[in-house]
Amino acid sequence: MIHRLIVDFVILVHFVWIVFLIFGIGFAFKRSRIAWIHLGGLLFSLLLNALGLYCPLTYLENYLRSLYLESVTYGGPFIAYYLEGIIYPDVPERIIRIGEILFVCINLIGYGIIAKRYFLKSQRERRRFIS
Repeated sequence: MIHRLIVDFVILVHFVWIVFLIFGIGFAFKRSRIAWIHLGGLLFSLLLNALGLYCPLTYLENYLRSLYLESVTYGGPFIAYYLEGIIYPDVPERIIRIGEILFVCINLIGYGIIAKRYFLKSQRERRRFIS
């Protein structure tokens, strides 16, 4: 029973991490330091997908599941059942990996635009300070 609860907790953490990676660029627009964690997570996701690896949370979930025999039907909490469907959609893995790589690239373009704006603004402020 405890293993099942731990698996459900890991699934919840995994879902929160995915939501953070999807919407985390908002922290960059607000110039929050949390954006560095988001950028690192995106780069880590890019690396995993380029190498054909899975998220460490997936490996942890699989290991925890191996500690008990899971029946054919899911007997866990309602929310974990639906979160698992979101985290692991029934789509070919290649399509998911390509989609994730494209998503990360779009976010990196966003970070580039934000960095360019920040750099240009700091240059204008320096010129104004020197003048």
